[in-house]
Amino acid sequence: MMQELTNQLKEAYLQCEREVLGVHPQEVEVRVIKNHIVIIAKGTPTIEQSISVHAIRGRSIHQTICEMDRERLQALLKPKVASIVGCDVTSIQSDICIGTGEKMELIHLDCDIENKFMHD
Repeated sequence: MMQELTNQLKEAYLQCEREVLGVHPQEVEVRVIKNHIVIIAKGTPTIEQSISVHAIRGRSIHQTICEMDRERLQALLKPKVASIVGCDVTSIQSDICIGTGEKMELIHLDCDIENKFMHD
């Protein structure tokens, strides 16, 4: 049951990532930890890294565009995750750079899905 859940979450994330950035990571790892979902994407830049500062006049405009893309990713991902796990998504921390070519999404839920899917 847990493997099916992580596969569905991975596919939902890939769909959202393709829609926002137009590309998808080479590898995605999904971990469920109590009321959190951790998605680690390898082989893809963060949103901030994918938008060149040099192509945009001014740092504040660059930051604004990055924030808009993050919000768009979260808006797409939130209902997909909620429908898969059957819980409300309380917040998402997205586009966290954890290494060269790696980023992380941290999704917070209002229920313990690890326990829910381990026993179903």
